[in-house]
Amino acid sequence: MANIKPFRGVVYNEKIVGNLSKVVAPPYDIISKTRQNELYRQSPYNLIRLELGKIKSSDNRDENRYTRAHKFLELWLKNKQMIRDDKESIYVYSQRYKEGRETIDRIGFIALMGLSEGRKKVLPHENTLHAPKVDRLDLMRSVKANLSPIFILYEDPRHTILSILKKTCLKKPFIDIPFEGIRNRAWRLDDKADIKRIRVVMSNANTFIADGHHRFEVAKMYAKEIAGTKAPGDIKESSKYVMVYFVESKEDMLTVLPAHRLPKDIGLLDRNGIMYRLHKYFTIESVPSLNSMMAGLKRLHDKHVFGLYLGSKKFYILKLKSFNPVDAAIKNKPKEWKRLDVAILHQFIFQHVLGIQDDDDNVEFVKSPQETAGLVSKGDFKVAFFLNPTKVSEVKRIARIGEKMPRKATYFFPKQISGIVINKLG
Repeated sequence: MANIKPFRGVVYNEKIVGNLSKVVAPPYDIISKTRQNELYRQSPYNLIRLELGKIKSSDNRDENRYTRAHKFLELWLKNKQMIRDDKESIYVYSQRYKEGRETIDRIGFIALMGLSEGRKKVLPHENTLHAPKVDRLDLMRSVKANLSPIFILYEDPRHTILSILKKTCLKKPFIDIPFEGIRNRAWRLDDKADIKRIRVVMSNANTFIADGHHRFEVAKMYAKEIAGTKAPGDIKESSKYVMVYFVESKEDMLTVLPAHRLPKDIGLLDRNGIMYRLHKYFTIESVPSLNSMMAGLKRLHDKHVFGLYLGSKKFYILKLKSFNPVDAAIKNKPKEWKRLDVAILHQFIFQHVLGIQDDDDNVEFVKSPQETAGLVSKGDFKVAFFLNPTKVSEVKRIARIGEKMPRKATYFFPKQISGIVINKLG
């Protein structure tokens, strides 16, 4: 369940900053150093200066990327590059994109969600790491704002909320911009009756974190931390909420991409050794090309199949013969977890069958099948494994039983862009 409410969002003032597609940015955790520099050059008001500022060699406790983010935000508010809306609203947010030949319009809404958890918790599906939480907490302490929303899925079998959102989408959006090939639009929804209906549905809805596990935990840490200080009451009260992008968990409105795997150190294994070990547990079908391999994976998406590339244009599809050896090899995990393709790949194929060390230092994750195969063809890696995407139903199933997905199990596409709206505390 989610206790949500509208808020007075901070938005860019297009009259001053100009083209809004030049001031928004991708989420901080997918921005490379090269992309960071590009965003800095695009506009002096690009959100990158707040979300992921540059680190300088002269940085110290009083002058660093976090204090600069605070100064930029306060300056932009003072000079009206950013303005705070007069009325409390829920922000309807649509991303229209191509998935193969199909056009998908993912429609959700941005609102504040209470951090105190009642009888039904907001369910996570990923483990979190210490370093990203330290980084985001330092930023939160400095800017006192949610710069980008957490992405949460909700269940609404009657599609009550979606019908309200679609009605709002018939009006003219206040944002309509292309960004990295995706059309992004946003509307203000301030009708009190509609907001009340949305709040009622959300108060009883099951909710699952799709993306933003670190920021969700950091928001709770910050609220607890600031509660024990002499911070102003309005800051303390507003810190009890976090900005969230909510999307109904409809499979046809969500795209989950896989991250393919490239192990770095495979010991003394060669092509023959890999094939010999895999043959015991998988039927192996040779296919003529990357495209035919990926098409085969898609066709057999419910059969626990994997793609294998060993270089020299040698592509294969691996079909699991039996779950018995998987169940015997993976200990202390429920059946639902053992049936995840990413779990079978990491815990069974890598560790049990091939004896490959399974940690982030030894496994590269790449989303593009072409790039993945290209790295093997160039000789940077000896072998690549390809997966089908994790299903939304699997994400919810694992969250419900209190388990966490293996790392890099989900990549919800497209990422919502940062800069559509900001939640300034106080």
